[in-house]
Amino acid sequence: MASEGEILSETHGDAAPSTRALTEVASPWEQRILQLDGKRYSLRLEQEFWAVLETIALRRKLRLNRLVAEIACHRSAGDSNLSSQLRVFCLGEMERAAAGRPPALDGGTIMALVETAPAPGLVLDADQIVLAVNDAFLHWCGLIRPLISRQLLAAHFHLQGASSFDGLWSRPVREEETRVVGIVPGRLLAADAKLVPVVSARGRRLCVVWVRG
Repeated sequence: MASEGEILSETHGDAAPSTRALTEVASPWEQRILQLDGKRYSLRLEQEFWAVLETIALRRKLRLNRLVAEIACHRSAGDSNLSSQLRVFCLGEMERAAAGRPPALDGGTIMALVETAPAPGLVLDADQIVLAVNDAFLHWCGLIRPLISRQLLAAHFHLQGASSFDGLWSRPVREEETRVVGIVPGRLLAADAKLVPVVSARGRRLCVVWVRG
């Protein structure tokens, strides 16, 4: 079976774009074969990322395979992992949406995107309760998920230097640089971070915290 982003074969002519899903029951992953500029790629992504890509393609009035082809064209030299590039693109779109364009994403999809991201991150609600946290953040802080998930962020961490948290969703500049400071057993943690406020498709106020650990 082809690996992520691997070219399966080359075809010639103006064949119609094709999308074929190869899914497993109850699997969080979905593998698809997309035809991009005469080449067929096998791509394996979490279902939430496929949903985001389809939403963006619809908004831009593009076929999904054409959107993926445009993203592939911007890969840096030597970067052969197209699946990874697609994940980075989706997360970037979510952050750009926070700067003024409302994302057509529900809260569950936003949390799933952060949970599968490679960078340390978590999702807070308007009361600073941790709704989602990814493995990279847990590795950075050394805590186990039950100690932080569904708990107030202030139980372990403080956002140092941030202005009013409630005002994040109303300011013209939506993203804010801050510093995360916390005390965990045996360690004092401190790292720069970025707060990205978003509003879900249903109007729920959420804040994504990316830590530069």
